[in-house]
Amino acid sequence: MSHLTYPRSATTIATKARMALGAYTAIPVREAAYNLHRSVDDMWGYTYFAIQNADGPQWSRLGKELITATKRLAAAERTPGEGPRHVIQVAAGLIARFEHAAGTKTTVIPLLPRDEDGRDHPVLGTERPFRVADIGCAAVQHLGPNWHAEALPWGDGSSIQDNDETHGYLLAVDEHNCLYICDDSRGGKRTELDGATPADGLDILAERVADLVLSLTPSPTDPPRGVLSEVES
Repeated sequence: MSHLTYPRSATTIATKARMALGAYTAIPVREAAYNLHRSVDDMWGYTYFAIQNADGPQWSRLGKELITATKRLAAAERTPGEGPRHVIQVAAGLIARFEHAAGTKTTVIPLLPRDEDGRDHPVLGTERPFRVADIGCAAVQHLGPNWHAEALPWGDGSSIQDNDETHGYLLAVDEHNCLYICDDSRGGKRTELDGATPADGLDILAERVADLVLSLTPSPTDPPRGVLSEVES
C-alpha cells in the first residue's frame, strides 16, 4: 500500500487547533465553536491518514476520541454557551494527545484581553496597528492571483496557500511575538522573519512575507525535495 500524505503538517494542525481553542476559551460563541470544530475535524483527517498508514496503535485510540469530540463540538456549535468548560477540557486533552502521537510540540500563543465582542484590549503601549491575518492578506497581493489567504480565529494567524493547495504556509507569532512562517511541505519547519516588528508597517511586512514564501516554494522545474536530497548526497 502506498504511503498517504496529508496536505497539512501535524505542527500546523496543532497550532491552528490551539489558536481556535484559545478563541473559544475567551468567548464560547457560535463562530468560535465552529472554528474549533473545524480544527478537530482537521486533526481527525490527519489521524485517519496515520491509521491507514499503520503508523502506530496510538492513532487508532486517538481516532475514536476525535469522533466522539466531533459530535460534542457539533452540539456546542448549535447551542453555544452550554457546557463550554467540558468542551475546553476535552479539546485541550485531544490536542495534547495529537501532539504526542505526532511527536510535535506547539507553542500556546496567549490571547490578548478581549471584550464580549472579541475586540482586543491590550495593555497601553502594546497595541498592534494590524493583525497577523492582515499581513497574510496583504502578502498574497504580492504573490499574485494563484495564492489566497485565510484568517485564523481572531486574526492571530493566517493560512497562505496556492490555489492548487500544493504548497501551504502558516503565518503566526510565537510567545515572544516574533513573526514566523511554518512550512507544511517541510513537516512544519519554522522560519522566522528576523527583526520584523509592527513598526515596519503593513506593506513592508507583507512584502517580506511574500518574498519568504516564494523562497520556500520550489518552482515547477525543481525536482521533488527528496530527489534533490539524494542528488546532493
